[in-house]
Amino acid sequence: MKTLGIALSLLALLAACGSSSGSGENPLQSDVDCVRDNPLQACESSGDGEDGSDIGDGGTADPDGVPGALSENLAKFSFASDMRSVTVTINGLDSGSADAVYMRDDALTDALGIDDYIAYSLQEDSLDRFFMSLGSSSLDGSVAAAVVGSGAQFDTVYQGGTYARDGSYDPPGAGEDQQVTYSGDYAALTNLSTRDGTELLDPGTLPDGYDEFDLPGQPAMIRGAILLNVSFVDNEVNGQIFNRDIIDPRDTRTTERLNDVMLELAEIEQSGEFLGSAANAAGDSPTVSGSYGGIFGGKNASYVAGLTNLEWDGSGVLGAASGQAQEIGMFVLTQCGTPGAVAALCP
Repeated sequence: MKTLGIALSLLALLAACGSSSGSGENPLQSDVDCVRDNPLQACESSGDGEDGSDIGDGGTADPDGVPGALSENLAKFSFASDMRSVTVTINGLDSGSADAVYMRDDALTDALGIDDYIAYSLQEDSLDRFFMSLGSSSLDGSVAAAVVGSGAQFDTVYQGGTYARDGSYDPPGAGEDQQVTYSGDYAALTNLSTRDGTELLDPGTLPDGYDEFDLPGQPAMIRGAILLNVSFVDNEVNGQIFNRDIIDPRDTRTTERLNDVMLELAEIEQSGEFLGSAANAAGDSPTVSGSYGGIFGGKNASYVAGLTNLEWDGSGVLGAASGQAQEIGMFVLTQCGTPGAVAALCP
């Protein structure tokens, strides 16, 4: 039978396969069967043996990919050309196939309420695990980020994320503004889930013996805003996530405000990537801990895409029992002063 309230389940951390990053395919490719080294560049052309891609021209900043502290269970992620579906492979049980196709979920996209951030979902039948993904790319297509997560079932949740860049790292140079700000939207999936989610398939009346069956849950989303201050002189980045609202899967019109998250000072590598620590503001409760990171792309590093991996005490959130909340977040931001920047958040 369905149960009321939000059920917490601890994230199952599985060993990554392939590279240490756990990510390897293009989040924006139109040919979902294509495998390439650079997550954002074109496939090899078929039939004539010629290489139609720009692999080797600096598209991936780090050959090892997204740090494992951020990628977690995500193995592959690729959007269809029309953005109506996404093909996902995670390390561990998903849909029972090597590549699971999640369809665009307009109800969840609307509930998230963020322009250009799209939600996808997959549930093959009412007793199978429910999966979601969130993704976006920059206006020029130079960077992208995505997260994927499942609802709780059998005391297990699967989560992960990826980011990627097309092209080389091009930071602002001498004579250009090298102290800049990026602002925009933040979106995340959590391991907080409920059997009464609006997008779950109805199991109906279960046969005898199924009373104790652990029905799948629908994970709660988070939306918020994020601001990064960056010095390309000192090659450092820090920032803050604020206006974090968790959305109730039982009624997506219902939200609850969460505390801000501080993104501590991190070094920008020569590749244009960064990885740092995240924590709650001094005096705030509950305690938040985890990591954030990303990659700069576009001319004069006009865009940045990245991920968060956060833990905090989810006791009482949306009526949850006590337990540790796991939050896998994503952001794709535009540099203030650049076309497409969020004016309300820029100085």
